[in-house]
Amino acid sequence: MKRTVWLMPIIAILLAGCNSSSLNAESSSAEDSIETTSEISLSEDIAESSLSSEISSEQPSTSATSSSTSSSSSSSSSETISSSVTSTTSIVSSSSITSSGELFPTISVISNAPTYYSSISTTIAGETLKTALKNLINTNVSVSYDWSRFQSADQSLSNSSNVLTIYARVTYPKTATVGSSAQPNQWNREHTFPQSKISTTAASDNHHIFADDWKTNSIRGNKLFGEVAHITANQVVDSGSRVTANYTTSSYFEPLDAAKGEVARATLYLNTLYGYALNNNFASSELAVLWALNYPVDDWAMTRNNRVYTNQHNRNPYIDNQAYICKVYGNTSTTTAQLCSAYI
Repeated sequence: MKRTVWLMPIIAILLAGCNSSSLNAESSSAEDSIETTSEISLSEDIAESSLSSEISSEQPSTSATSSSTSSSSSSSSSETISSSVTSTTSIVSSSSITSSGELFPTISVISNAPTYYSSISTTIAGETLKTALKNLINTNVSVSYDWSRFQSADQSLSNSSNVLTIYARVTYPKTATVGSSAQPNQWNREHTFPQSKISTTAASDNHHIFADDWKTNSIRGNKLFGEVAHITANQVVDSGSRVTANYTTSSYFEPLDAAKGEVARATLYLNTLYGYALNNNFASSELAVLWALNYPVDDWAMTRNNRVYTNQHNRNPYIDNQAYICKVYGNTSTTTAQLCSAYI
């Protein structure tokens, strides 16, 4: 009996320990169950969220689509404008630089007087070359202000019944010459070096007189060629009510790019043959030379030079050999000297 009484506390302690272990095991099991449930729930939320995201990606909302479309349209517009600026800029700054590094690109039309410059030394430059060229192009000249001269010189390449106008850059029938009462879509003779600033033979020299829409011709008047802000208020409209790519102010006239090289080389020609100052026709002498260089000779310019030679019997040397521009006028400014470094 005494042994039994002695063992009772020990048994009680052992029983208490077992109960405690059981409770701890149950508590641990419950916590594990809660964590597992939580993990499953979180995993399902992630999966659902991921699926929802995929569905949303495949089927964008209307507002998202609208925003995307608007953004795309804006981007397209921006690219168009940028392309336009790059193109323009390239014409001004590097259109005359070929991939081989040459200043003047090769054209397909050749001179119809291949030996015309045979008397000009290849080793001279500056005033010496200018004088030699003057003596050459002043020989056997036969100028005329007759309409037929310009009907021939400016005959359209695509329609032999039409002439190409220098500023409007549209073609008109050769017979649509302006009369005492000007009508839409008629042409006149444009003195690229204003008639009011020249005299005698120069006033009828075909090399600087071009067919042009009578209204763009009138708007140019005797203004200097120069660079003008390209804004609506300065745009030039021709006699057919077409907005052209020319711009003007009360003091300056900026022709479209296609004509820039033409008027510049015509001015160099008049300066060489008759002595008229470049800055009496351009905002600056430098600008005249830069336009002559940066807007190089093309097939149309050489074709016209050939035609004028046939009728007038002399040529514009700055069309035939653009290196002459550099050799005679290359030192006009630091900028022109840099462009012409290979020739002077």
